[in-house]
Amino acid sequence: MELEIIIPGKISKHLFDSYNFYVDKIKRFSKIKVNFVKLGGDLNKLPKSVVLKREAEEILKKLKGNDYVLIDLHGKMLNSIEFSKMLENYRLKGKIHFVIGGPLGIDEKIVNGALERISLSQLTFTHELALIILLEQIFRGFKIMNNENYHY
Repeated sequence: MELEIIIPGKISKHLFDSYNFYVDKIKRFSKIKVNFVKLGGDLNKLPKSVVLKREAEEILKKLKGNDYVLIDLHGKMLNSIEFSKMLENYRLKGKIHFVIGGPLGIDEKIVNGALERISLSQLTFTHELALIILLEQIFRGFKIMNNENYHY
């Protein structure tokens, strides 16, 4: 199985160790690629709509027409077992793409084009922290699929 996560921006220094930890753990189960695309511009100088549109263009370039699951505050809430079943379904297809919005959210074009929309919580997280949480859940999902214990 191949996993690809597309997210605007970059990972901050304070989250880098967690990012590397989970990416390394996931590699045991799947190929994984995290694509950081350019932010849409200066969040304090440009209108939100301009920033979101630019980020959407960058995300769509990376997706190359592939279906994707959007990480969305307003998406479907899943528990870890349900998330692992979703991963299993995509594993049978061979590839899954996840998209996480940037600091201002996500353009409606990306929202409307998503195959599925899932929420990581009713809480709002920074896009970088959402990436770490998604990586942890992907790793947990593979552990569940393989009937392995999980304690980290």
